[in-house]
Amino acid sequence: MFQLTKLWVDPFHGIDTVEIRYTWSPIGEPARWEGEEEAEVMWPIPNTNPIVRQVTIEIPREVNGQEKYQLHYRFGGGGERRRDYSPVITEEIVSCEVPYVDEEGRITQVRLLWGVNGWVAPNWTATDLDGLSLGGVNAGPQAGGDGIVDDAIYELVQTVPLPRRWVGRVWGPKGSVVEYVYQLLRTGSPLPEDDFEIWDNNQTQNYRLTL
Repeated sequence: MFQLTKLWVDPFHGIDTVEIRYTWSPIGEPARWEGEEEAEVMWPIPNTNPIVRQVTIEIPREVNGQEKYQLHYRFGGGGERRRDYSPVITEEIVSCEVPYVDEEGRITQVRLLWGVNGWVAPNWTATDLDGLSLGGVNAGPQAGGDGIVDDAIYELVQTVPLPRRWVGRVWGPKGSVVEYVYQLLRTGSPLPEDDFEIWDNNQTQNYRLTL
């Protein structure tokens, strides 16, 4: 799963509550509503006029094994009110590969911290190391996983020649901007004092890509 932030602007004063109802489907398949969708109450952002409401939703990174799918959502009154919903909005969810190249060979894990259209709802992705496999199965972490955390990580990484290319993925609606930074780790080294955790944030500017 990963997080997205959605906004709603009240069209007039006096609205009590607003909720977002959302679901997803494979490309080309219609949305299924009436009890099969998710729902979240939207919260007003302080000092906004007209009132702007915000909510964070969680949606899958894959649907039926595919990283590209459709997200459907609509806005309406909260609680049991099921009338007067906005028109359904459908967005195509896509992913993009994000690489990190280690020229020096000091890193044993790379993780991505990223947000879609801002940092209100941050997400994590652990990366895979190209060329690292055991029995034909990639030994790197899967999307969204915790990565390799056992004592063997240092020795495993050393089996891959330099430069080492780590690859992760980010997700979001097609056309959205993903902002991200790298968490760089060195763990399990022969000298514990050599281990470290540092951040690469593009000299405080962060990295960005458009999906």
